[in-house]
Amino acid sequence: MLPNQMVKSLIGKTIRVEMKGEENDLVGKLEGVDDYMNLFLSNAMEYKNGEKLRNLGDIVLRGNNVILIQPYEV
Repeated sequence: MLPNQMVKSLIGKTIRVEMKGEENDLVGKLEGVDDYMNLFLSNAMEYKNGEKLRNLGDIVLRGNNVILIQPYEV
């Protein structure tokens, strides 16, 4: 399975994302992804060391700044 297909299989699920140059994790429901791996998350929240910092709402993450995408389990 290609990486893009794997990420598309996560649409509708809650994911955890690590971004380049950031120490905080972003968690939200994956609503969509494009061919450039740009991610659209709804109900996104920012976490540091497992502690919730703030609600971000609906956000778009630029694909070339994404380091890690994984399913999020509470």
